[in-house]
Amino acid sequence: MQSGLELVEITFTVPGATDLVRQLLTDRNSGPPWIGMGTVTTAERAKAALDAGAEFVVSPNTSAAVATLAVEAGRFLVLGALTCSEIVNARELGADLVKVYPLPAVGGPAYLEVVRQPLGDIPMLAAGAFDIDDIPAYRDKGAVAFGIGKPLLGADDAETLEKISRALQMARGDQSA
Repeated sequence: MQSGLELVEITFTVPGATDLVRQLLTDRNSGPPWIGMGTVTTAERAKAALDAGAEFVVSPNTSAAVATLAVEAGRFLVLGALTCSEIVNARELGADLVKVYPLPAVGGPAYLEVVRQPLGDIPMLAAGAFDIDDIPAYRDKGAVAFGIGKPLLGADDAETLEKISRALQMARGDQSA
């Protein structure tokens, strides 16, 4: 499916996740979408993700062991964090992008705005079970990426493509979305 998505994250919560990543990488010739693995919470999962060929690694937590393995393998690294201390620690561990999670539970865009005030130089991904319509609010408060899964899925491929297209337009700031 040509959707315009640049990154596709398969989480360890998906049965057979590493096999699925291997299959997706085999089926894709090259280039986007980049295929990576999420819910990489331990060194064991990081090793499994890297062995499967994951092109990026996403963790909901700030794990030094996960960071070390991903950085040593030269993979794009997204570490999860919530507080200012965790966000700075994630960046110091080598995170290319910090997944601020779970934002809706702690104030959503308003919380992101507060932590970005002293940490505006750290690129942040907004995550935590929000809807497509919430993307502009997070983008306006400084998020450079958005972790959205289930809200992108439609009843069929056509509806899914429409939702993805709308989410991408909102993420890019297209006011006609």
